[in-house]
Amino acid sequence: MTTETVPAREQSPARRGIADLGDVRRGVYGVWAALVLLLVFAAVVRPSLVHLSSLQTVAVLAAVTAVVGLGQSAVIFVAGIDLSVPWVMTLSGVLFSKLANGSEDKLLVALAASLVVGLVIGLVNGIGSVVLGIHPVVTTLAVGAVIQGATLGYTGGLVTGSPPKSVGSFMLGVGNAIPPVLFALVALTVLVTFVMRQTVFGRKLQATSYNPAAARLAGVSSTAVAASTYVISGVCAAVGGVMVAGLSGQSYLAMGSPYLLISVAVVALGGASFAGGRGSFLGTLGGALLLSLLTTLLTTFHLSEGLRVMVQGAVILLAAIAAKLTLRRD
Repeated sequence: MTTETVPAREQSPARRGIADLGDVRRGVYGVWAALVLLLVFAAVVRPSLVHLSSLQTVAVLAAVTAVVGLGQSAVIFVAGIDLSVPWVMTLSGVLFSKLANGSEDKLLVALAASLVVGLVIGLVNGIGSVVLGIHPVVTTLAVGAVIQGATLGYTGGLVTGSPPKSVGSFMLGVGNAIPPVLFALVALTVLVTFVMRQTVFGRKLQATSYNPAAARLAGVSSTAVAASTYVISGVCAAVGGVMVAGLSGQSYLAMGSPYLLISVAVVALGGASFAGGRGSFLGTLGGALLLSLLTTLLTTFHLSEGLRVMVQGAVILLAAIAAKLTLRRD
C-alpha cells in the first residue's frame, strides 16, 4: 500500500496533540454548535430553562448519559456495539441499593460489587464478540437477556433497599451548591482525552480502530484491545446504574431501559462512525448535553410521550445522516 492511499489519520494517530480532534472535529464542532443554537432557542421560547438551576439539572441528567455513552463510544470506536447496557445498569443499580440499604458504611462494598458485576459482564461480551467472533448484536442481546432474567430472579420482582444519601448529594448537590457530579464530569473529560492522546493504551486503541490487521503486524494485541472496550462499557454502565439510583433515591426494574437508545444516540450525535475508527468523547459529551436539553425542552411543551420520542428519533437520524455524509467527504 502506498503512502498516497493511506489517510493521514491512519499513518500517525499517535502524533496528534492532546487537544487535536483529528478528522472527527467536524462532528464535535457540529454538535456543540447545535447545542449553542438550541440554548438560544430555549432562551427565546422558554427563558426559565436557561436559569442556572435549570441548566444544572440538564447537565446532571446529561452526566449519566455521558458516562454510559463513554462506554458505548469505546465499543463503537472498534466497530462494535453493546446492547446489554440497560440491563447492566438495572442490575448494578438494584444490587448497589440492596447491598448498601441506605448505609454509608456499606457504600464502598456495594459500589465495588456493582463495578465487579459490570466488569464481568463486559468481559463476557468482549469474549463473545471479539474472541469468539460472534456478532456483537447477538452477543450483547443474549447477555442482556440473561442479565434481565438474573435480575428478576435476584429480586423476585420486588426491589428493596436504597442508595446512601451521600450518593444523592453527589448527584444533586446540597442547597444551591453546584452538584459534585459536574466537577467529576469535567475531570472525566480531561482524563479520557489524556488517555486517548497520551498513553500507550490510547494509542493501541486508535491503531486497532483504524486498522486491526496493521496493528497486529505492529505487535499490538488488537483482539485484547477490542475486547477491553466491552469491559469499559460494562463498567461505565454499572456506574451509570449507581448514578441513576442516586438521582432517584431508589432502584427499580426498568431504570436502565431508556439508555439503550440514548447511549447509542449520543455517540451518533457526537459524529462517531459506526464502522469504527472515528469518535471523540468531547463529541459524546456534547451529544449528551444536547439530547438532555432537547428532552427537557420538549417536556416543557407538554408533548405526548410518543411525539417526544418521534422528535428525538428524527434528531438522531439526522445526526447519523450528517455523520455519514461528513465521512464520505473526508
